[in-house]
Amino acid sequence: MFNTISGQQNTGGDGLPLLISANMAAKTLGISPRNLWTQTQSGTIPFIKIGRRVMYSPSSLQDWVARNTFVGGDKNGQHI
Repeated sequence: MFNTISGQQNTGGDGLPLLISANMAAKTLGISPRNLWTQTQSGTIPFIKIGRRVMYSPSSLQDWVARNTFVGGDKNGQHI
């Protein structure tokens, strides 16, 4: 998002943009926009709705990836 007064991008304290588009979120996650939309509709991926527009918080996406990362175990992420 851009600050209309200064023309600078609004960022959070970590330097990331506060919100990104669906296309950018899909690209960042390495999935198709259609897959992102499916995950959004099912409530799997966190999103923010501003009017009719759906946006994504990069920090929320990073947290979601961290919470859904499995190391070792079986195909369901369960430890063997």
